[in-house]
Parts: sequence; structure tokens; C-alpha cells
Amino acid sequence: MPSKIFSYNRSLFVQNVRNIGWIGIVHLLLLFAAIPLRILMIYTNQKRDYSPVFHNVFEFSNVFQGMIAFTVPVLLAIFLFRYMQMKRSADYMHSLPLRRETLFFQQMTFGALMLVIPVLATVLLTALLCQLPLENMHISAADLVRWTAEMLLMELFVFSASVWVGMFTGISVLQGAFAYILFLFPAGISVLILMNMRYVLSGFAADYYLSANLERIVPFFRFVELADKPLASFEMARYALAIVVCYLLSIWLYKQRHSEAAGQAIAFPVLQPVFSFGVTFCFMLVGGLYFGETQRSLGWILFGYVTFSLVGFFIASAIIEKTWRIFHRWKEYAVFIVAIVVIGSLVRFDITGYEKRQPALSDIQRVYFGESVYQFERQTEKQYISYVQSDQFLQTTQNIKNVYAFHRQLIEDRPTSFAFGENTRQVVIGYVLKNGEKMVRMYSIPINEYKPFYEAIMESREYKHNYYLLLQDNVSPIRQITLRAEEKTVQIADPKQIESFIAVLKTELKEEPFTEMISPTNDWGTIELLQGDGDQMQLSWKKSYARIDAWLKQHDLLSKARITADDIQYAIVVKNDARTPLYNLVENPTFVKELETRTDVLRITDKKQLEECLQKASSYKTESRYIIAFYRTAHAEPEWHVIDEEALPSFIREQLP
Repeated sequence: MPSKIFSYNRSLFVQNVRNIGWIGIVHLLLLFAAIPLRILMIYTNQKRDYSPVFHNVFEFSNVFQGMIAFTVPVLLAIFLFRYMQMKRSADYMHSLPLRRETLFFQQMTFGALMLVIPVLATVLLTALLCQLPLENMHISAADLVRWTAEMLLMELFVFSASVWVGMFTGISVLQGAFAYILFLFPAGISVLILMNMRYVLSGFAADYYLSANLERIVPFFRFVELADKPLASFEMARYALAIVVCYLLSIWLYKQRHSEAAGQAIAFPVLQPVFSFGVTFCFMLVGGLYFGETQRSLGWILFGYVTFSLVGFFIASAIIEKTWRIFHRWKEYAVFIVAIVVIGSLVRFDITGYEKRQPALSDIQRVYFGESVYQFERQTEKQYISYVQSDQFLQTTQNIKNVYAFHRQLIEDRPTSFAFGENTRQVVIGYVLKNGEKMVRMYSIPINEYKPFYEAIMESREYKHNYYLLLQDNVSPIRQITLRAEEKTVQIADPKQIESFIAVLKTELKEEPFTEMISPTNDWGTIELLQGDGDQMQLSWKKSYARIDAWLKQHDLLSKARITADDIQYAIVVKNDARTPLYNLVENPTFVKELETRTDVLRITDKKQLEECLQKASSYKTESRYIIAFYRTAHAEPEWHVIDEEALPSFIREQLP
């Protein structure tokens, strides 16, 4: 009997070589093209001016190596266990005088050889080629060992995982699809759940959790990173453990699986509801996320949930039943809807107290206030310091109290995290506690309703000092100032004038209201500050900076620095009751041509009034009830702007009510 079993084993091995051995050959050829051939190409072209530098083997066609590692093992798993997916082949293989464990072990061993042998052959050939006189090739024996170990580990992981998911289906195409879904599922489902949590939990900071390098749990992305960051010991242990677990689970499922499962979408009937509800749930989340991000309306979000869940349930049921006639399964969908409503209600009613949670004021070391969670998550990293820093940590007692009170009000109001609009702003509030713990919340709120809170925080001395780099003590001295407004440019290089101008500018920044700091504003142009160390700062030259205008006028520089009333022949103001976007009106030749001959417009020639209009005109907004066209002396076409009703000069309101 042993000799007979050995004969079957040998015959099975030979059969595998004939039917599946081509995958091993393709694997070897692909690896050869990715690494040894690349080295030969570099060697023959090294006399050129530029030659890339390589410090490890993964730097050779890194993405291509990743495609090999995540394609060949999946194909190998599909073809190696292809017999399971066909009833006749499954019956034949299982009729052999071999235990299922033995048969499974032999197939897995053959698959492992198809991966190991090409990798070893490639690394040996690479080691020989590394002996060539290549100037920019810095690959040591340790690098070759590392590549061999990590490449085999990743390929064996992909192979074992692909075999494992293959036990759940009787269709080879689905085995491949399930394998890639498995590799993306942890990150994908995390993104879907976290993004949808914003719609039911007020203050839920999805971006904070999504910024925690979710791509690291996607094996392919981690493979691409191997060129710069080797696998840590715990990562190698994790992948090795996953290989063992997949092998043990696969062999257990293989023993439990019936031959009749061949051709079935889901091999185990008990798992069909899991598959059906899982697909439905994922589709539901996708639908809610799509309409939530595009429409930002609760009604559309619910529509997305219902519509996409129906589509997902239909697709899953059609796959299981192999027919589109699945309407008799409506009771299963009803069960799913009831379960989702119950779970959603529990989350919405905040049974965990997430929305109302707030640390004790005495436990707070410092608070975080801004628009993004980026700086909060990376507070220990050295960040690029921009001229304007809206996201910052505050630690004075008064500002901690101000932010705390703001958060308390938001807890009571329960605003959403996904509202949007012209006057809506995202606010992130975070706490760093004295014991090292952190807490963060994110809201989208209408600015005007919380104006007192913004004023108390953003107009404080600490916030302004952190917000504007120019107000900080470590700024290098300024050696040149450049003001740019359209075609006009003025440079200030005199040290005394620079000192005087900077003093005025700092006063403007210190006394600037928070509305000018956070909302789109009107500006003349830019102010560029060239520092002594060569760095340059650039900020908006806002029209609200009246002291800057006065300084320029005092030094006879105003007309040289920006457009003034002296540059304007006249201006025409026209009402736009339909609030048609400005760019649509300007592109209408009839509107432009007839503007000067219309009787329902206001023509302005008074220099004082023209200067006031220049101050109030905005180029940031495109929709307003009042549109103004400035006709300049040396320009054939007018310059178009809008004027907000709130900023409308009184003389215009009187003549064009």
C-alpha cells in the first residue's frame, strides 16, 4: 500500500507539473524581467550622464514586483484547486486512495514550490549580476537575504489567503474576486463605516481615524513601501501567523466541504446569509457615502442607503441563486432593514455617550482648535510652518476655557459633521490631557451663529501670535518689501521705511477681526516680505488694511502700489435681481454692449465715490444683487466686480434701491 500511495503522489505531482507548471515558469520570467534584466539594462547604459542609484532589490521596478506578488500566487491558488470547482473533477480526486489532508498538503506543497524556486533562482542570478562593476549599485548580501525573505513571505501570504477564500466558493472567478476583496476589505470597510458614522453621530471626527495610515493594512500598499521601509519584526510575525492560520483554516474547511459545492457561489449554505447581508451592507454604506458627499442632505443619505442596499441585496441574491428571479427572498431583506434600523437607532441615540463626552476642565493640559485634524494627529512631528497657521494648540487658561465653552455649546446644539454652505465652517476641537490621553471632535457649523465663540478665541493674543508668523519672535529680519496689485509693483528697501511699514502691518494683524481671518475677503494684491535668511513670506493685501493705505499715501506710494480712483474714468453699477453669476453675464456680448446705453444703471464719475466703490468691490464672489464695471483709462475692456448688499455704499442704495 505505501508504494501505491507513493505512486499516486508521484502521478499527482507530474500531473500538476504538466497542468500548472507553466505558472512557475511565468513567475520566473516575470521576476527575471523585474530584477536581473533591469540590472543588465543598467550595466549596458551606465556610460550615460545619469544612472539611478539602488540601495536594495525592491527598488528595481517596485510596483511591477508588487503586481507579480499579488497576481501569480492568486492564479496559482485558482488553478491548483481548480478541480474543487468542477463536480466531476472533485469526485475523481477525492476517490483516490489519499486522505483529504494528504491531498491538500501535496497541493499546497506544490504551490509553495512554484513560488519558492523562482524566487531563489532570481536571487542567485541577482547575486551574480551584482558582481558587475556598477557604480551606483549598493546592494549587499544582507539586502539579498532581506528581499528573499520578504518576497517569499508576501507571496506565500497571498497564496495561502487565496486558497482559504477559495474554500468558500465553488466558482473559480469568484475565488479570484474574493481574494482581492479580502486584501482590500479591512481598509475599505473601515473607510465606509467611519465616513458614514459622521451622518449619525454629531462631532464624530472620521478624518482623525482615517489619518492613522489605513493604507498600511492593505498588503499591496505595504509591499510598495518595502523599497523604503522594511518589514518590522512584528509585521513579519503577523504575516507568518496569517499564513499558518490560513493553512489550518483551509485544511479544516477542505475536509468539511462537499463535492456538491462545485459550481455554487457559496460553498457552505450556512454562509449564504452572511454573504448576502455583507454585500447588502457594503452597498448600503457606499450609497450613503455617495449621496452624503454629493448632496449633504439627510433625505438623500437615507435615499442612498435604501436604494443601494436594494441593489446590493439583488446582486448578492442573484449570485447565490444564479438567476434574477430572487423576489421570493424579500423577507430576508426585511430582516436586514429591521436590523439596520435597530442598530442605527442605537447609534443615533448615542447609548455610549460619545456626543456628550467632555473631559474635566482641570484634566486638560492644552486644547486644539482649527479646521483640520492633520496637525492634531501629527503634533509630535516637525511640521512645515506656514505664514498663516489656522490649526494650532492653545494652552493659556483663558483660551482653554473659551474652547471648552465652545465645545459645550456644540454638544448642546448637536450640529452635524457634513453640513456645507457659504457661511459654514468646519471646526475641530481636540484635547490633550495631563495623563497623555487625547480626544477630538469635528463639526460643520454656521459661522454667524457662533460668532461670539470665534471672537473670543481667534482674536485672543495667543491665537493671533500663533496664527501669523510675522507676529512671532523668531522671524528673521525683513530686508525688502514688495507690494503687487495687478500690473503695479512697489518695492521698499530702505531700512527705516521697512521698520515703519512692518510696525503698521503688525498693528493691522493684531487688530484684525476674526471674520477677515477666516472668510474670503477683498484684497488689492499681495505683500511679499523677503527675510534676511532668504526666506520669503507672502500674505494678502486686504482692502480692510486702512493703515497700510494711509502709510502708502503718506510716502507717496499709494498710486504706484495699487489702482486708485485716478486710474478710473468712470464706473457703471447695474442691478442683478436674478443673481445671475457674474461670469455668465460677462460672457453675454449683448449684456456688455448695451450696458452703457441702459437707463436703469448708475454711472459714477466722482473720484471720491469711485474710491469708495473700489474699496467695496469684490472679486471673490460671483453672485450678488449689484454688479459694477470699472472703465479704466488705458484699458479697452472694463473690469467686473460685485458688491455685497451689506457693504453697498449709501449713494448707490439711494439711486438703485
